[in-house]
Amino acid sequence: MDAENRRIAACAAELFHQQGITATGVETLSRAAGISKRTLYERFGSKDTLVVAAYQSLDLPVFKMFTEAVEARCADPRDQLVAFFAQLEPILGSPEFRGCPFTNAASELTDPTHPAHAVVRRHKRRLGKWLLARARAAGAADPERLARQLMLVFAGAQSQALLERSGRPARDALALATELVDAAVAATRA
Repeated sequence: MDAENRRIAACAAELFHQQGITATGVETLSRAAGISKRTLYERFGSKDTLVVAAYQSLDLPVFKMFTEAVEARCADPRDQLVAFFAQLEPILGSPEFRGCPFTNAASELTDPTHPAHAVVRRHKRRLGKWLLARARAAGAADPERLARQLMLVFAGAQSQALLERSGRPARDALALATELVDAAVAATRA
């Protein structure tokens, strides 16, 4: 994808996250991107293709937002798992927090064959693999189970923070994730 298509996709991703995919029409998308509807269709072919490009443009940046600082701050895999959840409060507690863009897209795109679902699944698998690698390296008794549990805690914290409009779910998620990690690691040392 060339630089201009990346710019348009990033603009679309922001609008989709703010307004919803269905509620964001092609007219709004083209106006926000500073291009004509014709140019939008010439570059992407359809709104569905733009939706896919938009979520592809978010995939790696969102993943890195949650993982890079943790990796830079902590070398120990157990500490990385806990630090992953420790960083959530300012993100989830922000007044601008609108939920996980990937989960929002998956729930809004009711057609299970929509190609953006593959992008959403890839993003969630990438994050799950990151958690799994650290669970294994930390010596968890059942690293696959721990990674699944942590994914559930992460998703639940995001959903609950959206409902409560507070950072409290992030604090609860940190406490729960810490308990899960410590229990899984202690099980191998017992």
